[in-house]
Amino acid sequence: MERETSSCCGNMFPDLDRLEYNQPLRGQVFEVLLESKGIGLSGRSITADPEQWKRCVACEQYRSCYDLSMAKMLLYLAVRQVE
Repeated sequence: MERETSSCCGNMFPDLDRLEYNQPLRGQVFEVLLESKGIGLSGRSITADPEQWKRCVACEQYRSCYDLSMAKMLLYLAVRQVE
């Protein structure tokens, strides 16, 4: 019998295709913010929600979720190199 995966599986990181300046973008655990005050980047931050991380690590699907999250991030980075 196939296990049902939770809706958060594979989404530890935000979907960087939706990243916009001055708008925090959140994944299940991590949040990214690119700050711009005019032309160009003026700052960036990456934060993690420690309580959500604890919940993720305690989840029985953690390893699979982490692997899928990392695979999606690596694929995103590879595709960005093509541009």
